[in-house]
Amino acid sequence: MTMWIPTIAADAGPIYLAIADALEADIGSGTLAQGDRLPPQRELAYQLGVTLGTVTRAYGEAERRRLVRGETGRGTYVASRTRVVSPLIPQEDAPEGCDLARNFAYPHLNPSLGEGLTRMAGTAGIDRLNGFVPSEGLRAHRETGVLVFKDYGLDADPARVAVTCGAQHGIQVTCQALFRSGDAIAVDRFTYPSIFTSLAGLGLKAVPVPALTREDGGFGAMDPEALARAVGSHGIKGVFLMPNMQNPTTHTMSVGERLDLVEVARRFDLRIVEDDPYTPFLPETLPAFGALAPERTASIASISKVCSPGSRIGFVHVPAPLEDSIRDKIGESTWMASPITAELIAGWVREGHLFRTLRLKRKANRQRFLSACELLAPHGLQGDVNKVFGWLRLPGTVDPDALQTALGHQGVSVLSSRYFQAMNQAPAPYLRLTFGSEPSDERFRWALQRIRATIGQLAEFPQLTRPVG
Repeated sequence: MTMWIPTIAADAGPIYLAIADALEADIGSGTLAQGDRLPPQRELAYQLGVTLGTVTRAYGEAERRRLVRGETGRGTYVASRTRVVSPLIPQEDAPEGCDLARNFAYPHLNPSLGEGLTRMAGTAGIDRLNGFVPSEGLRAHRETGVLVFKDYGLDADPARVAVTCGAQHGIQVTCQALFRSGDAIAVDRFTYPSIFTSLAGLGLKAVPVPALTREDGGFGAMDPEALARAVGSHGIKGVFLMPNMQNPTTHTMSVGERLDLVEVARRFDLRIVEDDPYTPFLPETLPAFGALAPERTASIASISKVCSPGSRIGFVHVPAPLEDSIRDKIGESTWMASPITAELIAGWVREGHLFRTLRLKRKANRQRFLSACELLAPHGLQGDVNKVFGWLRLPGTVDPDALQTALGHQGVSVLSSRYFQAMNQAPAPYLRLTFGSEPSDERFRWALQRIRATIGQLAEFPQLTRPVG
């Protein structure tokens, strides 16, 4: 095919968004088909008379919309509309690199699966787990959830706890139980990437709400006044929050911030979904929204980040009127979470493996955070020794998408701010760095050095950005 060159109207707004919009329109009309190769970024920038950074940002936005895929060394192609691989999902044949993008939280320090399975094999009555159980899970496993929720600042009622196939499944069934298709849900301006697709898949609309500004200039909790305004302008029915270790900003809400949001939720009769998988890493237990506003809050807990992502076990705690609904939604989606892996987790909790694993991971994370502060100074890194990722502020001249691309060519994976924002928003000058996915301390420090050097290069010479295509 001939080179694709979009037509950009003079009043089309930000050029990079206009390019992405034109790309989406041409894919929709059939002008571009799956597998078509897009022009190299430098060539398209020349043809359009724009900067390379503008085209890099446009291709990045198109990738975020799942319109294209970049293949290192080969170019950028129109993606399949039926199968798109998220950069957060592990791939068995992925090229080796240093992963500071995905937040796996020190899996190399997890308890021994072999020892756990051996212990299970000797458990009396183990064969009962090889059959169907109630959709909400066995009471013994729900009581394990009660113990986990204590770390979240919630005295959970086992009758209102259900076992799910991980936190992601918990979000799905909880939102199905609380909301109706078409409802608008408030989310943080920067938030957990998968929440956008999760809500959209349920017919729900995510409405980004800005955050308060902390005294140190960092991001605080969701602005309660902005949430109240969003209710009026968007008809908000609920709010999705991560109060203890907000992803990606790392902010931990104070009790006062929590109470301010509860007041807005009660004033406008909003339902609250709180999901915070990194909570156990924090040394202080603060009251959960499920404790502050139990009549309207569904809480989600998981220990995947703590000791066992492979088990796919999570827990939800819902208001009493929703007990039957949450049970039904679990049954409709997967019948039940695996009682076999739920028993594995229950054993690790009972025998203290959870606490011992947390102690090891907290120690490792402290060193990683201090290394990041040392090697990335003077750039601002929001976080602390208990946060398993950091939110790095970039110089204003550095495009976060261009930085992500440049680092990817060097074998370092990171995520720019656009992965944590709703579509059609300009990326902010931030990068999320995870501390625990790379097992080697030496390689972790090497990656930080590459980040610092590349930021310096792009700040001084933005035109050095290498193209994806």
